[in-house]
Amino acid sequence: MLFFGRKNDDEFLNLLLQSAENTLKGAQMFRTALMGEKEPNAYVASIKELESKGDDITHQIFKRLNQVFLTPLDREDIMELAVKVDDVIDGIEATMARFEYLNVSASDDYMKGFTEILVSSCEHILEAFKLLSKKKYMQIHEHTVVINDLENQADKLMRDGIREIFSDPKDPYTDFKLKEIYERLEETTDACEDVADILESVVLRYG
Repeated sequence: MLFFGRKNDDEFLNLLLQSAENTLKGAQMFRTALMGEKEPNAYVASIKELESKGDDITHQIFKRLNQVFLTPLDREDIMELAVKVDDVIDGIEATMARFEYLNVSASDDYMKGFTEILVSSCEHILEAFKLLSKKKYMQIHEHTVVINDLENQADKLMRDGIREIFSDPKDPYTDFKLKEIYERLEETTDACEDVADILESVVLRYG
């Protein structure tokens, strides 16, 4: 059994940073995928690779938690942060997969709006994690406030998108596909908000 030490602190916080960086890359690639230069399906494999990398990082965190006695944050906080950041890249990959198996070849303005929200949310998560690694807890709050606001924007975007589906219906298959993608995107922004909520609890305990 290993005990508390600076090396263990750095290892956990660096792994969380790697996870946040990987998730941001996924969000940026997802935005590129939906901007129209190529069909979204062209990016499915690349985003799947990032999702798999995120799983590997999460596994490393869990493995290390089983090997050390004391950790730089509560074990539950580390686990929840790792899981929820992984949920974001999982959600991006799951949305990307829907373009493939639902045979959706193009995005729309609502989907593009979601990508901007996701990229911005992931940028703020990464910045908050950098502050976490420096123990600058009180500054983290600035980023969690923005992430929560972005999630509210995503809620509105989903409602507006679904409202348009029912106010200007097309064929049922197309409408189902759009609704499915909007809802999965909103769930992914919820995962970003979950990260912010955990960070807020960390700030309250350590700030």
